[in-house]
Amino acid sequence: MHKALAVLAGLALGAILALDSPAQAQTVRLKGQSSHPASANLHLLFKLWAENVEKMTAGRVKIEALPAGAIVPAFEVFDATSRGVLDVGMAPFGFILGKSPAGIPLSHGPLFGMDGFDYWGWYYDGGGMQLLEEFYRDVIKLDVVGFPAPTDFPQALGWFKRPIKSLEDLRGMKFRIYGIGAETFGRLGVSVVTLPGGEIVPAMERGVIDAAEWLNCSDDRKLGLPNVAKHFYTPGMHEPVTGGQLIVNKKVWERLAPDVQEIMKAALNDATLKRNFILARENAEACQLLLREGVTIHRTPDDILLRFLDEWEKIQAEYAAKDPFYKKVIDSQRAYAEKLVPFRLSFYPPYEFAGNYYWKDKVYLRKE
Repeated sequence: MHKALAVLAGLALGAILALDSPAQAQTVRLKGQSSHPASANLHLLFKLWAENVEKMTAGRVKIEALPAGAIVPAFEVFDATSRGVLDVGMAPFGFILGKSPAGIPLSHGPLFGMDGFDYWGWYYDGGGMQLLEEFYRDVIKLDVVGFPAPTDFPQALGWFKRPIKSLEDLRGMKFRIYGIGAETFGRLGVSVVTLPGGEIVPAMERGVIDAAEWLNCSDDRKLGLPNVAKHFYTPGMHEPVTGGQLIVNKKVWERLAPDVQEIMKAALNDATLKRNFILARENAEACQLLLREGVTIHRTPDDILLRFLDEWEKIQAEYAAKDPFYKKVIDSQRAYAEKLVPFRLSFYPPYEFAGNYYWKDKVYLRKE
């Protein structure tokens, strides 16, 4: 009788995390890395997610959340997680666009006017999760399970050593940008360069690049960009959101009990929402610090933004014509945006209406 109870207890303990043996199930330790530096918001989100999981599982799962380069280079997080070199990872699809252009609408494209929260809604309310599963399984064939972590939105155009007034000014520079920003500006005649975050400032210092896009006031200041350029332009049209992805090695995921899987999902949504709240405040504070430190924050000329969108729509049509999965994704997003965006434009009050009523004299964006 006692022996039978002991066996049952052991089975119950093993079922907590569905691992190979009850002894292993007591504490599961997972090894993880993000694609971003330790100070970047996307990495801080990854770290908060790991802390959430440990708290919500009462210590049953402990995740080591390391920054870019700790185990593998920043651009190798997806493949390393698929191979099992990492158990978990966090990175944006912009780092692996060579695998499939569908990573663009799944992560950071202009999104037909949607913002970061609309994009998040498309995943959970508009069919995006099913397409994401298909993308990993059938298109890029990675052995991972993934979940969206939309953050760092909206993004700026970037940092310049001298003022820009038109697209012609951009064409005379070597500009660090990634994803659709690199592709579209490249088509518009700009000399584009893609580098990981940690290499941007040294490249600016050495003159390898003349200008650079990263994220926003807060993260860019942490990275040191104000030390190498004093003209900061916003907004950009290339990334209304940075679609980070939390990825878990599929074999690791399948060995987790259902309740732990659900905890990981809930922990990610909590961490994403909290980091977005925190980042909005940090950005507001960081922009003021940049101004005091001699940076001029400019509004990006409308000509650059409009020509970017025009060129991007041409590129997107080309992708859709030759890639059925790409077309499936953008058709789904367009249908969702067609409901959400006109509603918000029609129903929501313009942000600047009451904003300018109270704070017009505090607006610091320089219009050229």
